[in-house]
Amino acid sequence: MAANQRVVFAIRGLECASCAIDVGRALRKVPGITELNINYVINKGYVEFDPDKITWDAVSKALSDRGYPVVKTRGRRTL
Repeated sequence: MAANQRVVFAIRGLECASCAIDVGRALRKVPGITELNINYVINKGYVEFDPDKITWDAVSKALSDRGYPVVKTRGRRTL
């Protein structure tokens, strides 16, 4: 069993708190995501996920399909 992975990313197109809430709700429906935070003020977020269930590419696609392109700024393994 692999450790969860956390990826910090820049997100484009967030204009208000409602946008951030919308993104958060969409990501919470994705199997394998265990934690997330989206901040529209600084246009950044992070997502923690189980790499045995989902990949960063799938998370990124879920965001871009919602209309919010993302750029991975850093990732790290967590315990």
